[in-house]
Amino acid sequence: MSSPNVMKYWLLLESLIFPGDAKNSDSTISEQERIAKNNEVLQRSMQLSPTEVAKILIEDLEVSRLNNKEQYVACNVDEKTIYSIYLLMTIRTIYKNTNFNSDKVEDLISEHHRRQISYCIEDIAENGLKPNIHCAFRGDRKSIFGESIRKDPNLCLVELLVEGIASFMCITSLPIIRSSDEITLCYIAALYTLIFVSDLKGDEMNESNVVSTKAKLNKLWGSVPKVTYFRNLMMLYGMVENEKKSIVHRDLLLKLWSPGGFVALLFAMQKSDKEEQSVKDVVVKLVSQPSYPKRAQASIVNQILCFLKASIDNKDAISYMGTGLISLRKLCENSIYNRKIVEDWLIKQVQPLLDLQKDCLTVMEWSEFSSMVHLFFQAFCTSTIECLPSEFLVPFIPLLITLYQYIDKYKTKPFVDVVCNHLSHLILRILNNRTTEELNIIIMNMASDEYPKQWLKVNSRVRIEEDILNSQHLKIVQREEKQECDSFISCSHMNSLAELLKKSSFSTLALKVFIILFKLFPTVGSMKKSLVDESMNNMDLLICDEDIQSRVIWEISNKYNGKIQIINALHILIEHKPLKSLLMENISELISVIEEFLVVCTEIGDENSHQLDKNVVVILLTLIREIVENGPVQSENVKRNLLGHLLKLQATTRDRDLNLHIVYLKQKIENGSGATPGIKVNEERFEEARTLLESKEPYKQVEGIQLFITLIKSKDVLTISNVHVIMALALNALKSPESYTFLNCVRLFASMVYLDEHIILETLTEEYLNESAGMDDRLLIGEALLKVCYEIGPLCYKYKNILLNCYMFGCRSPLDEFRFSSFSNLAQMCKILSYDVHKYFQELLNLINCELTSGKYVPAKRAAVMVLSELLSGMDNLIDFQEMLLPIYRLLKFLASSERTDEKIRLHASVGLETLAKKTKEFLSLTANEMSLEKEIQIRGIKMNSKHNFKSHILYME
Repeated sequence: MSSPNVMKYWLLLESLIFPGDAKNSDSTISEQERIAKNNEVLQRSMQLSPTEVAKILIEDLEVSRLNNKEQYVACNVDEKTIYSIYLLMTIRTIYKNTNFNSDKVEDLISEHHRRQISYCIEDIAENGLKPNIHCAFRGDRKSIFGESIRKDPNLCLVELLVEGIASFMCITSLPIIRSSDEITLCYIAALYTLIFVSDLKGDEMNESNVVSTKAKLNKLWGSVPKVTYFRNLMMLYGMVENEKKSIVHRDLLLKLWSPGGFVALLFAMQKSDKEEQSVKDVVVKLVSQPSYPKRAQASIVNQILCFLKASIDNKDAISYMGTGLISLRKLCENSIYNRKIVEDWLIKQVQPLLDLQKDCLTVMEWSEFSSMVHLFFQAFCTSTIECLPSEFLVPFIPLLITLYQYIDKYKTKPFVDVVCNHLSHLILRILNNRTTEELNIIIMNMASDEYPKQWLKVNSRVRIEEDILNSQHLKIVQREEKQECDSFISCSHMNSLAELLKKSSFSTLALKVFIILFKLFPTVGSMKKSLVDESMNNMDLLICDEDIQSRVIWEISNKYNGKIQIINALHILIEHKPLKSLLMENISELISVIEEFLVVCTEIGDENSHQLDKNVVVILLTLIREIVENGPVQSENVKRNLLGHLLKLQATTRDRDLNLHIVYLKQKIENGSGATPGIKVNEERFEEARTLLESKEPYKQVEGIQLFITLIKSKDVLTISNVHVIMALALNALKSPESYTFLNCVRLFASMVYLDEHIILETLTEEYLNESAGMDDRLLIGEALLKVCYEIGPLCYKYKNILLNCYMFGCRSPLDEFRFSSFSNLAQMCKILSYDVHKYFQELLNLINCELTSGKYVPAKRAAVMVLSELLSGMDNLIDFQEMLLPIYRLLKFLASSERTDEKIRLHASVGLETLAKKTKEFLSLTANEMSLEKEIQIRGIKMNSKHNFKSHILYME
């Protein structure tokens, strides 16, 4: 509780007149009359002279330098000075007996009383401090102190008043003091007045008083809003004359370098009357001086980084990020040390994704993750000027692409789409700002999936999944154990980049990446070949099966992954329409690359022709033909060089298809005509067939198919060299709802098989297993593949691995209709290849058993049983299948006799048993002599399996 004496002073304040106090203010009286009336009330209440009041205040405030100098304090007595002294005495008495910072009920002060204290301090600053400010603040220009500053300021009064109101300036609960720039400005100017006079000769102010005065400035910096302090300090810096300017300038820099200084400067300048661009230039110039000490620059760098991170979730501050980014960029240009600070800070932002904590399942909250991505986007992608150099993020490329791959599958969600776009912009901005040499290194690293050690990768245990508890968020968590890769081909960064480029407007970057990948294409297959072969030769075959499997997967992925990634990326990029026009505009660069490839192919052919990759050469020759036929007119020198390389390549290769390609190209380059003696090349018929097959009318498609079949049979050079084009057209026509078109497409595929069996069958199997395609299209392709095999007949045994594995993989599909189709097709394949399914037999039984026991789709179960029936019907000599007959017999016997099974399943099983019984009787009807005279001749492969053991002969079944 306050003492009665304090209550007297509170009542005294109530009786005073203040301009801002609506209760006691009187607009009819002047400022001079108001001060005179307040003086009268204060003197009557205190009954003390100004000198006596000054003496009491000097003793109370313990201002040792003013001891016995109260007459100097009260000298040049006028109304304003007397008023300031009496007011200070009043509020000082209240301050000593009142706890302004207490939250206790008995100590609470009303808002009205707090406001009156603020009015008092405002009057003291206006009437006591402002007239006695140092004349250096008058300046050559007219300032806010110019007219009120006296010629002979009372410095003793200034020191006393400063000491008296210093404690009030740090009270956060006084509203007017914290919001009034004028009070803060007068107080800071008074403190600098005392510092300025310490430099004058004959002044008695010692060093300890100067330190105390500067301590008050530092205390005020921590008490009032830093923006208010900095704005007032800059105003004083603009007012002060040149000889005193260095003192204020030094303190201005010290405050800038201290925590919170940059933000204070930024917001202080934004509230000025200058244009936005000029404000930005002033701030950047002020904070990024290369002459600043190393620690000072480091302090500003850390301040800006903290400001950038805090501004992401602050709509009012995010508009100021541009100024901070330009300042940070300039500071990084000043010193390598500053760059290192920024690099370490960027790594710290993604550290949770790199080093996982054992006890924490949640790696990062979604809000934290999205804020981090948004921060990177704002710092590097919002502008070409107001941003950080993208080279900072070069080591982040694998991390950013991996994160993009993780969340791309959730991009249909609105809150994920923004983050996905930010990541894509970051990746493209980094790559687009690289030089050709830098981009070449980055793309090579992506293709080989080998990055420098200092580059950042997402921890292999991190995963992103949907948050069940919050549909508006994802979860970034860690796996309990490292998850093994489902496929021997790792997740391709190169493919993701190609998809990004295809969707973006960075066409020039897409062209650069395409050229780099094209250069890598012929060589990437052999980049690790020697290393892999050596590792495979040193493999210990005595280790367990799981270790062998993982080792083989690792070896294959290291050998082929790079090439597969490059092929897929090139395939994606070539579909980018702007890229095609850019390639034609920059055709000379592409031709130079092609010439280099031809030289490499020729050198390989000279040493060992079988090492020449036919697929690479076919793609290369196709590109040359596309350039020759559709590209701009080339110089004679370019044509002559291409022709010379083709002649050398023709001399080194013995492949018939490659020779046909080369002959056609030679004629095109020489005279633009496809006709040449001895080789029938009819471009008009080929284009006619192509146009008909591309038509939507079924009868035209069939006519085009028939024309293509005729051209293939006549061994037309152009047709044979464009098998891949015909195959693409046939695949598209195969999806026609007209059965007549479908059957003729099958005939076309069967004709093409004789040109390149492996490519045709492999393409059809890939399309059949393509999960992204429609179900109906896949079923049609599966049927077409089967009919092609019927066209080939028993000769398709060479491709049994591709065909059987294709259908057996389809038998594991979760789609019921597709599984039914796969079993049906597998049954027909087993009938065709029954003499060569020994090593697949156990897997076939497992698939059938799995379908019968756990499958819920009855047609698929029936088809699974039909596999065994068709396999038996394709057997010619039971002795060759003696190991397989007993398991088949037992399973069919069980299915035929079981009443729980489907009726058609029992029927298929009964048919299989009848087939087995019939073949057994035929086998038993042969006499021993007839069997000994019988000689079987099979011409299949060079390496044949040895005769099987006779222990499990059909005659010994029980």
